[in-house]
Amino acid sequence: MGLCSSSNSPCLFIGSLIPGEPPIYVGIYVDDIIYFSPSDQVEKQFETSLSTIGNVDFMGQVSHFLVIEFTWKSLPDGNLCVSLTQHSFIDTLLDNMGISIDNVSSYSSPYCSGFPIDSVPFVEMSSSERDALRLKYQSLVGSLNWLAHNYSP
Repeated sequence: MGLCSSSNSPCLFIGSLIPGEPPIYVGIYVDDIIYFSPSDQVEKQFETSLSTIGNVDFMGQVSHFLVIEFTWKSLPDGNLCVSLTQHSFIDTLLDNMGISIDNVSSYSSPYCSGFPIDSVPFVEMSSSERDALRLKYQSLVGSLNWLAHNYSP
């Protein structure tokens, strides 16, 4: 199609499909694709070209891509406003860890640096149970690490 990879990200592409029309911007992650052009004609050309390569399901206006939630709003002046958040990632993370927002306190903690917060008693469990618990813990730590580095309210 003549798209070129972005110098900032190997998964972001840009290109002109129709001479004299605006470019198209394409983001690809494994089998998920998101694309945008100021021109509806360019987007239709992209869809037509992509459909010739393989079986593609065009799902309409994006609401979620990876862990980003898109909220669209048409403005009175005819412009379109989009808000990108990661709230759905946070909600999913809380659900996966069995944390309910109902039992979260907004009070300050009396924790003093350098002192243990809690002790975890030793519990007998099989190696498969221990592996499942270790995987859940690693997933939680990885998700929190990603969130700490990428979240912008």
